[in-house]
Amino acid sequence: MSTVDPTIARRERAERRPSNLRVTVVLLLLLVGGLAAGYGWGGFGTMMQEQPDEPPVLVLIAIPVGMLLVIAASIAWAAIVLKRGDLGMMYGNATVLLGAGVGVIVVSAQSGPAFVRYIGYGLLALAAVCLLLGVAAAGARRRRVSAEESAMRSGTQVTAVVTDKGYTVFHESDRIFTTVTFGFTDLQGVQRWVQRPMLVRAEDPIQNGQQTRLWFDAANPGNDKAIVVELAYASPLRSPLPRR
Repeated sequence: MSTVDPTIARRERAERRPSNLRVTVVLLLLLVGGLAAGYGWGGFGTMMQEQPDEPPVLVLIAIPVGMLLVIAASIAWAAIVLKRGDLGMMYGNATVLLGAGVGVIVVSAQSGPAFVRYIGYGLLALAAVCLLLGVAAAGARRRRVSAEESAMRSGTQVTAVVTDKGYTVFHESDRIFTTVTFGFTDLQGVQRWVQRPMLVRAEDPIQNGQQTRLWFDAANPGNDKAIVVELAYASPLRSPLPRR
């Protein structure tokens, strides 16, 4: 017996924002996985020149361990990204590439051929590129949130109607990511339609004919970027950045 609805409690746990500690642990696993994989594959590149009778045991172990860590941590990172709008997949990619680059350079530092070290440096360069892309994407998300908030403050509010909910039935999953079509009439009496991607949940399905609020720029009603649909705004695929 419980004094709290278990369904609500389970939903809150599932949608809870991942802590900074969890983020740090997963990034460390990505780094270690990349390091091990880079060390292993870099070791094979080094062996091409040295041609030992038997590959070093550490090299043989590093590859599968590193790859498994990268795969498992990448899945965990993707789950975090869906619930943390301030993070992105590119940060995880940068971490893996950083570890892989360091691993390749370390294993080839003593006697490995030059091209193996160059691969390590290339991986480090790719890590830097991914980091820059991640920062740029985060900035774009912040600007989008700011633009939506501005549109809702200064835009003209009307009632929009769902004209195409974008799905038929729920199957194995209780969530569907789809494109929903909304219709509204501007101040000149012109009927317009706008489409928005939405994450629809089985416990709160979308129905054709359902009404919601919509904000648009009355001076330029055809400007899709200035249109905000409340229903879509509240149900994005990813958890949004903190909104004021």
